[in-house]
Amino acid sequence: MRPLRILLAGHFRPNMHYGIMQKLHHGFIRLGHTVLHFDDRLIARGSTPFLSRQFGLPAMNAAFIRYCREYKPEVILLGHTEMLLNATLAAVRLFLPDVRIAYRNVDPLFQEQNLLDIKNRLSSVDTVFITTAGDALHPLGGHRAKVYFMPNPVDASMETGQAFAYTNQTTDVFYAIGGIMKNDPRPPFLEALQHTCPHVRFRLPGMKQGYIGGAAYLEALVDAKMGLSLSRRSDNYLYSSDRMAQYMGNGLLTFVDRATGFADLFTEEEIGFYSSLEELGEKIRFYAGHDAARQEMAKAGWHTIHNRFSSDRVARYILERTLDQSLSLGYDWPTAAA
Repeated sequence: MRPLRILLAGHFRPNMHYGIMQKLHHGFIRLGHTVLHFDDRLIARGSTPFLSRQFGLPAMNAAFIRYCREYKPEVILLGHTEMLLNATLAAVRLFLPDVRIAYRNVDPLFQEQNLLDIKNRLSSVDTVFITTAGDALHPLGGHRAKVYFMPNPVDASMETGQAFAYTNQTTDVFYAIGGIMKNDPRPPFLEALQHTCPHVRFRLPGMKQGYIGGAAYLEALVDAKMGLSLSRRSDNYLYSSDRMAQYMGNGLLTFVDRATGFADLFTEEEIGFYSSLEELGEKIRFYAGHDAARQEMAKAGWHTIHNRFSSDRVARYILERTLDQSLSLGYDWPTAAA
Protein backbone atom coordinates (compact mmCIF):
# COMPACT_ATOMS: atom_id res chain seq x y z
CA MET A 1 0.00 0.00 0.00
CA ARG A 2 1.40 3.40 -0.95
CA PRO A 3 1.78 6.12 1.72
CA LEU A 4 -1.48 7.91 2.49
CA ARG A 5 -2.52 11.16 4.11
CA ILE A 6 -4.78 10.23 7.04
CA LEU A 7 -6.81 12.61 9.19
CA LEU A 8 -7.82 11.41 12.66
CA ALA A 9 -10.74 13.31 14.18
CA GLY A 10 -11.55 12.94 17.85
CA HIS A 11 -10.68 14.10 21.34
CA PHE A 12 -7.13 13.38 22.47
CA ARG A 13 -6.91 13.48 26.26
CA PRO A 14 -3.51 13.77 27.99
CA ASN A 15 -4.68 11.56 30.87
CA MET A 16 -5.61 8.92 28.28
CA HIS A 17 -2.49 9.06 26.12
CA TYR A 18 -2.75 5.26 25.82
CA GLY A 19 -6.18 5.51 24.17
CA ILE A 20 -7.26 3.63 21.07
CA MET A 21 -7.03 6.58 18.68
CA GLN A 22 -3.45 7.25 19.78
CA LYS A 23 -2.60 3.59 19.25
CA LEU A 24 -4.05 3.67 15.74
CA HIS A 25 -2.06 6.84 15.08
CA HIS A 26 1.10 4.91 15.94
CA GLY A 27 -0.02 1.98 13.81
CA PHE A 28 -0.68 4.13 10.74
CA ILE A 29 2.72 5.79 11.03
CA ARG A 30 4.51 2.46 11.40
CA LEU A 31 2.79 1.40 8.18
CA GLY A 32 4.38 4.39 6.44
CA HIS A 33 1.50 6.88 6.36
CA THR A 34 1.37 10.50 7.46
CA VAL A 35 -1.21 11.40 10.11
CA LEU A 36 -2.81 14.69 11.22
CA HIS A 37 -5.04 15.11 14.28
CA PHE A 38 -8.20 17.17 14.52
CA ASP A 39 -9.48 17.54 18.09
CA ASP A 40 -13.12 18.53 17.65
CA ARG A 41 -13.85 19.22 21.31
CA LEU A 42 -10.72 21.27 21.92
CA ILE A 43 -11.24 23.36 18.77
CA ALA A 44 -14.93 23.92 19.56
CA ARG A 45 -14.14 25.01 23.12
CA GLY A 46 -11.35 27.32 21.99
CA SER A 47 -13.45 28.95 19.28
CA THR A 48 -15.54 31.01 21.72
CA PRO A 49 -14.58 33.30 24.60
CA PHE A 50 -17.08 31.40 26.72
CA LEU A 51 -15.03 28.18 26.30
CA SER A 52 -18.25 26.43 25.39
CA ARG A 53 -18.17 23.42 23.10
CA GLN A 54 -21.80 23.97 22.11
CA PHE A 55 -21.33 27.63 21.18
CA GLY A 56 -18.15 26.70 19.29
CA LEU A 57 -19.82 24.00 17.20
CA PRO A 58 -20.24 26.05 13.97
CA ALA A 59 -16.66 27.31 14.14
CA MET A 60 -15.33 23.80 14.72
CA ASN A 61 -17.18 22.40 11.72
CA ALA A 62 -15.85 25.24 9.58
CA ALA A 63 -12.34 24.53 10.85
CA PHE A 64 -12.69 20.86 9.87
CA ILE A 65 -13.49 21.90 6.30
CA ARG A 66 -10.41 24.17 6.28
CA TYR A 67 -8.23 21.32 7.57
CA CYS A 68 -9.47 19.13 4.74
CA ARG A 69 -8.98 21.79 2.08
CA GLU A 70 -5.38 22.35 3.11
CA TYR A 71 -4.33 18.81 4.05
CA LYS A 72 -6.41 16.95 1.41
CA PRO A 73 -6.67 13.70 3.38
CA GLU A 74 -7.19 10.50 1.45
CA VAL A 75 -8.63 8.71 4.49
CA ILE A 76 -10.53 10.27 7.40
CA LEU A 77 -11.04 8.25 10.57
CA LEU A 78 -13.64 9.64 12.96
CA GLY A 79 -13.71 8.78 16.63
CA HIS A 80 -16.54 9.79 18.99
CA THR A 81 -17.06 13.08 17.14
CA GLU A 82 -20.76 13.67 17.70
CA MET A 83 -20.38 17.43 17.19
CA LEU A 84 -18.92 16.96 13.73
CA LEU A 85 -21.97 17.14 11.48
CA ASN A 86 -22.78 14.80 8.63
CA ALA A 87 -23.41 17.92 6.55
CA THR A 88 -19.77 18.84 7.13
CA LEU A 89 -18.63 15.46 5.82
CA ALA A 90 -20.84 15.96 2.76
CA ALA A 91 -19.25 19.38 2.18
CA VAL A 92 -15.79 17.80 2.29
CA ARG A 93 -16.79 15.18 -0.28
CA LEU A 94 -17.69 17.98 -2.73
CA PHE A 95 -14.05 19.02 -3.09
CA LEU A 96 -12.52 15.63 -2.12
CA PRO A 97 -14.76 13.21 -4.04
CA ASP A 98 -12.34 10.29 -3.63
CA VAL A 99 -11.85 10.63 0.12
CA ARG A 100 -12.77 7.55 2.15
CA ILE A 101 -14.33 8.16 5.56
CA ALA A 102 -14.36 5.62 8.38
CA TYR A 103 -16.02 5.86 11.78
CA ARG A 104 -14.70 4.03 14.82
CA ASN A 105 -16.91 3.43 17.85
CA VAL A 106 -15.62 1.58 20.91
CA ASP A 107 -18.60 1.92 23.25
CA PRO A 108 -21.13 -0.88 23.89
CA LEU A 109 -24.16 -1.33 21.67
CA PHE A 110 -26.38 -1.83 24.73
CA GLN A 111 -26.07 1.90 25.43
CA GLU A 112 -29.07 3.39 23.63
CA GLN A 113 -27.46 6.76 22.87
CA ASN A 114 -24.35 5.10 21.53
CA LEU A 115 -26.42 2.97 19.17
CA LEU A 116 -28.17 6.13 17.94
CA ASP A 117 -24.77 7.78 17.36
CA ILE A 118 -23.68 4.85 15.20
CA LYS A 119 -26.91 4.83 13.19
CA ASN A 120 -26.46 8.55 12.59
CA ARG A 121 -23.24 7.87 10.66
CA LEU A 122 -24.35 4.90 8.55
CA SER A 123 -25.38 6.96 5.52
CA SER A 124 -22.52 9.44 5.67
CA VAL A 125 -19.35 7.33 6.03
CA ASP A 126 -17.91 4.43 4.05
CA THR A 127 -17.03 2.05 6.87
CA VAL A 128 -17.89 1.67 10.53
CA PHE A 129 -15.71 -0.25 13.00
CA ILE A 130 -17.23 -1.41 16.27
CA THR A 131 -15.73 -3.36 19.18
CA THR A 132 -18.70 -5.73 19.19
CA ALA A 133 -19.15 -8.64 16.78
CA GLY A 134 -21.78 -11.17 15.82
CA ASP A 135 -25.54 -10.85 15.59
CA ALA A 136 -25.61 -7.46 17.35
CA LEU A 137 -24.22 -5.87 14.18
CA HIS A 138 -26.85 -7.24 11.80
CA PRO A 139 -29.41 -4.43 12.38
CA LEU A 140 -26.70 -1.95 11.28
CA GLY A 141 -26.28 -3.47 7.81
CA GLY A 142 -27.93 -2.37 4.59
CA HIS A 143 -26.69 1.23 4.51
CA ARG A 144 -23.95 3.07 2.63
CA ALA A 145 -21.43 2.16 5.31
CA LYS A 146 -20.14 -1.38 5.65
CA VAL A 147 -20.02 -2.31 9.32
CA TYR A 148 -17.15 -4.39 10.72
CA PHE A 149 -15.85 -5.64 14.04
CA MET A 150 -12.50 -4.35 15.23
CA PRO A 151 -10.58 -5.54 18.28
CA ASN A 152 -9.16 -3.18 20.88
CA PRO A 153 -5.52 -2.86 19.82
CA VAL A 154 -2.38 -3.00 21.93
CA ASP A 155 0.68 -0.90 21.19
CA ALA A 156 4.20 -1.93 22.13
CA SER A 157 5.18 1.69 22.80
CA MET A 158 2.32 2.13 25.30
CA GLU A 159 1.72 -1.31 26.79
CA THR A 160 5.33 -1.58 27.93
CA GLY A 161 4.73 -3.31 31.28
CA GLN A 162 5.53 -6.94 31.95
CA ALA A 163 3.76 -7.64 35.22
CA PHE A 164 4.31 -11.36 34.72
CA ALA A 165 8.02 -10.81 35.35
CA TYR A 166 7.46 -9.83 39.00
CA THR A 167 6.20 -11.33 42.23
CA ASN A 168 6.52 -8.32 44.55
CA GLN A 169 3.46 -6.34 43.44
CA THR A 170 1.39 -4.56 46.11
CA THR A 171 -1.91 -5.36 44.33
CA ASP A 172 -3.29 -8.81 43.57
CA VAL A 173 -6.37 -7.82 41.52
CA PHE A 174 -6.79 -4.51 39.69
CA TYR A 175 -10.01 -3.17 38.21
CA ALA A 176 -10.56 0.45 37.19
CA ILE A 177 -14.13 1.66 36.75
CA GLY A 178 -14.57 4.86 34.76
CA GLY A 179 -18.06 5.68 35.98
CA ILE A 180 -20.83 3.93 37.87
CA MET A 181 -24.20 4.01 36.09
CA LYS A 182 -27.68 3.71 37.56
CA ASN A 183 -28.42 0.07 38.44
CA ASP A 184 -24.84 -0.79 37.53
CA PRO A 185 -24.27 -4.50 38.32
CA ARG A 186 -20.52 -4.15 38.71
CA PRO A 187 -20.24 -2.67 42.25
CA PRO A 188 -22.32 -5.43 43.90
CA PHE A 189 -20.44 -8.06 41.87
CA LEU A 190 -17.10 -6.65 43.04
CA GLU A 191 -18.32 -6.46 46.64
CA ALA A 192 -19.33 -10.12 46.52
CA LEU A 193 -16.04 -11.06 44.85
CA GLN A 194 -14.05 -9.38 47.59
CA HIS A 195 -16.12 -11.23 50.18
CA THR A 196 -15.18 -14.55 48.59
CA CYS A 197 -11.48 -13.56 48.50
CA PRO A 198 -10.87 -12.09 51.97
CA HIS A 199 -7.08 -12.35 51.83
CA VAL A 200 -6.67 -11.01 48.29
CA ARG A 201 -5.51 -7.41 47.84
CA PHE A 202 -7.88 -5.56 45.51
CA ARG A 203 -7.32 -2.12 44.00
CA LEU A 204 -10.51 -0.63 42.56
CA PRO A 205 -9.93 2.97 41.40
CA GLY A 206 -13.17 4.73 40.58
CA MET A 207 -15.11 2.61 43.05
CA LYS A 208 -13.43 2.55 46.47
CA GLN A 209 -10.42 4.63 45.57
CA GLY A 210 -10.09 7.80 43.53
CA TYR A 211 -9.80 7.80 39.75
CA ILE A 212 -6.30 7.48 38.30
CA GLY A 213 -5.17 8.17 34.76
CA GLY A 214 -2.12 9.00 32.70
CA ALA A 215 1.24 7.57 33.64
CA ALA A 216 0.03 6.79 37.17
CA TYR A 217 -2.52 4.37 35.71
CA LEU A 218 0.11 2.48 33.72
CA GLU A 219 2.36 2.32 36.77
CA ALA A 220 -0.51 0.88 38.81
CA LEU A 221 -1.02 -1.87 36.22
CA VAL A 222 2.55 -3.11 36.51
CA ASP A 223 2.18 -3.08 40.29
CA ALA A 224 -0.68 -5.59 39.99
CA LYS A 225 -0.59 -9.33 39.40
CA MET A 226 -4.05 -9.78 37.92
CA GLY A 227 -6.72 -7.70 36.22
CA LEU A 228 -10.47 -8.10 35.80
CA SER A 229 -12.05 -7.25 32.44
CA LEU A 230 -15.62 -6.71 33.61
CA SER A 231 -18.36 -4.92 31.66
CA ARG A 232 -21.92 -4.09 32.69
CA ARG A 233 -23.07 -6.87 30.36
CA SER A 234 -21.27 -9.93 29.02
CA ASP A 235 -23.75 -11.07 26.38
CA ASN A 236 -22.47 -8.92 23.48
CA TYR A 237 -20.13 -11.14 21.45
CA LEU A 238 -16.47 -10.05 21.70
CA TYR A 239 -17.32 -6.76 23.38
CA SER A 240 -14.87 -5.49 25.97
CA SER A 241 -13.68 -2.08 26.97
CA ASP A 242 -10.06 -1.36 26.15
CA ARG A 243 -9.08 -2.27 29.73
CA MET A 244 -8.77 -5.87 28.55
CA ALA A 245 -6.08 -4.89 26.03
CA GLN A 246 -4.39 -2.65 28.61
CA TYR A 247 -4.29 -5.36 31.28
CA MET A 248 -3.16 -8.20 29.03
CA GLY A 249 -0.81 -5.90 27.12
CA ASN A 250 0.95 -4.96 30.36
CA GLY A 251 1.35 -8.56 31.43
CA LEU A 252 -1.42 -9.00 33.99
CA LEU A 253 -3.23 -12.32 34.23
CA THR A 254 -6.63 -11.13 33.03
CA PHE A 255 -10.01 -12.63 33.91
CA VAL A 256 -12.86 -12.52 31.37
CA ASP A 257 -16.42 -13.87 31.47
CA ARG A 258 -16.81 -16.82 29.08
CA ALA A 259 -20.14 -15.40 27.93
CA THR A 260 -18.26 -12.69 26.00
CA GLY A 261 -17.07 -15.28 23.48
CA PHE A 262 -13.39 -14.39 23.81
CA ALA A 263 -12.64 -18.11 24.09
CA ASP A 264 -12.94 -18.00 20.27
CA LEU A 265 -9.85 -15.76 20.15
CA PHE A 266 -7.83 -16.88 23.19
CA THR A 267 -7.19 -20.15 24.99
CA GLU A 268 -7.69 -21.17 28.62
CA GLU A 269 -3.89 -21.02 28.93
CA GLU A 270 -3.87 -17.29 28.02
CA ILE A 271 -6.89 -15.86 29.86
CA GLY A 272 -8.58 -16.72 33.15
CA PHE A 273 -12.06 -17.48 31.85
CA TYR A 274 -14.94 -17.82 34.32
CA SER A 275 -18.65 -18.51 34.17
CA SER A 276 -19.69 -17.61 37.72
CA LEU A 277 -18.68 -15.55 40.71
CA GLU A 278 -17.69 -18.75 42.48
CA GLU A 279 -15.39 -19.91 39.67
CA LEU A 280 -13.80 -16.46 39.42
CA GLY A 281 -13.18 -16.32 43.16
CA GLU A 282 -11.67 -19.80 43.16
CA LYS A 283 -9.27 -18.91 40.35
CA ILE A 284 -8.25 -15.61 41.91
CA ARG A 285 -7.51 -17.28 45.24
CA PHE A 286 -5.42 -19.95 43.49
CA TYR A 287 -3.33 -17.61 41.35
CA ALA A 288 -2.84 -15.14 44.21
CA GLY A 289 -0.98 -17.93 46.00
CA HIS A 290 0.79 -19.49 43.01
CA ASP A 291 3.01 -16.94 41.31
CA ALA A 292 4.66 -19.35 38.88
CA ALA A 293 1.31 -20.49 37.43
CA ARG A 294 0.05 -16.90 37.29
CA GLN A 295 3.21 -15.71 35.54
CA GLU A 296 3.10 -18.48 32.93
CA MET A 297 -0.51 -17.77 31.92
CA ALA A 298 -0.07 -13.99 31.99
CA LYS A 299 3.02 -14.18 29.78
CA ALA A 300 1.21 -16.41 27.27
CA GLY A 301 -1.68 -13.93 27.06
CA TRP A 302 0.73 -11.00 26.78
CA HIS A 303 2.56 -12.66 23.92
CA THR A 304 -0.62 -13.49 22.00
CA ILE A 305 -2.29 -10.10 22.31
CA HIS A 306 0.86 -8.21 21.29
CA ASN A 307 1.41 -10.41 18.25
CA ARG A 308 -2.14 -10.83 16.97
CA PHE A 309 -3.84 -7.61 18.05
CA SER A 310 -1.12 -4.99 17.64
CA SER A 311 -2.01 -1.45 16.59
CA ASP A 312 -0.14 -2.04 13.32
CA ARG A 313 -2.37 -5.00 12.39
CA VAL A 314 -5.59 -3.27 13.43
CA ALA A 315 -4.61 -0.08 11.55
CA ARG A 316 -3.79 -2.12 8.43
CA TYR A 317 -7.14 -3.89 8.68
CA ILE A 318 -9.05 -0.58 8.99
CA LEU A 319 -7.33 0.81 5.90
CA GLU A 320 -7.84 -2.32 3.80
CA ARG A 321 -11.53 -2.46 4.63
CA THR A 322 -12.04 1.30 4.18
CA LEU A 323 -10.22 1.31 0.82
CA ASP A 324 -12.10 -1.83 -0.23
CA GLN A 325 -8.88 -3.80 -0.72
CA SER A 326 -8.24 -7.51 -0.33
CA LEU A 327 -7.08 -8.49 3.14
CA SER A 328 -3.31 -8.89 3.17
CA LEU A 329 -3.09 -10.83 6.43
CA GLY A 330 -4.92 -13.66 8.13
CA TYR A 331 -6.54 -11.58 10.83
CA ASP A 332 -7.43 -13.38 14.06
CA TRP A 333 -10.92 -11.89 14.46
CA PRO A 334 -14.21 -11.86 12.52
CA THR A 335 -13.74 -9.91 9.29
CA ALA A 336 -17.10 -10.21 7.52
CA ALA A 337 -19.31 -7.15 7.10
CA ALA A 338 -22.64 -6.97 8.95
